[in-house]
Amino acid sequence: MNFDSYITSGTKTAFTVDVNQKLIKYNKFSLKKAAFTLAETLITLTIIGVVAALTIPNLISKYQKHTYVVGLKKAYSQLQNAVKMIPITQGCPAGDFDCAGWNDEWDKATNIEGQEFNGRIYNKRTYLLSKQFKINKLCYGGSTDEICKKIENIPTWSFDSAFITNDGMIFSSSGVDINGFKGPNKWGRDQFAFEINSSPWNSYQGIILPLGSKLLADIHGEEYYWRNNNQCTTENVNKGTGTDWYGRGACTGRVLEEDAMNY
Repeated sequence: MNFDSYITSGTKTAFTVDVNQKLIKYNKFSLKKAAFTLAETLITLTIIGVVAALTIPNLISKYQKHTYVVGLKKAYSQLQNAVKMIPITQGCPAGDFDCAGWNDEWDKATNIEGQEFNGRIYNKRTYLLSKQFKINKLCYGGSTDEICKKIENIPTWSFDSAFITNDGMIFSSSGVDINGFKGPNKWGRDQFAFEINSSPWNSYQGIILPLGSKLLADIHGEEYYWRNNNQCTTENVNKGTGTDWYGRGACTGRVLEEDAMNY
């Protein structure tokens, strides 16, 4: 009997039922083989969770360190350009920091342009530097302004004058907090130190000297090079410690030299 005659015969219903039953049995068998048990699912999720717990914090840490490095390089570039412009904006020959008033005596800084520095050279230097940036706040030591007091209260921040740029960085004449009031507020993470060399007796006049750098060591001695003073370590940075100003700032030179935060 061919298929057509079989279908038109009285066995059509029996044939259909038989085929459907076989299909149902096949589908049940297939579904049963393809599905995961609850135990298998839980084991898989546990493995994924363990892998995530081990890798995600490390990825976040690497990303954050990269952010700090980028911020430092940006601040360093801005400072280099700003320092070059200080004498010029004061109507002085390029590189003449004496003429610009940058080298006034420590406790006898002369007032200029309506600014009162109370004799403090850091106040004057911060002002001269701030003129080269787009800022939204300038603070001198001893200010009663709430934002200025907030700057002075940043953990580990030791400057008595500073300014806040429009992009949120906080600069003084000798350092920068690249993310402002945000944490972690630690030297070697988001805080970095510089020395602006203004002495006419060496070839580095008007040059930004990152603390811990070879440039700084060439002037002050090899013990100030980060490879020699053993201050830029993971332990010191995480604890926010350092034996002195040059020690705390040593990571500035290391990060710029290695183009990374390897600690």
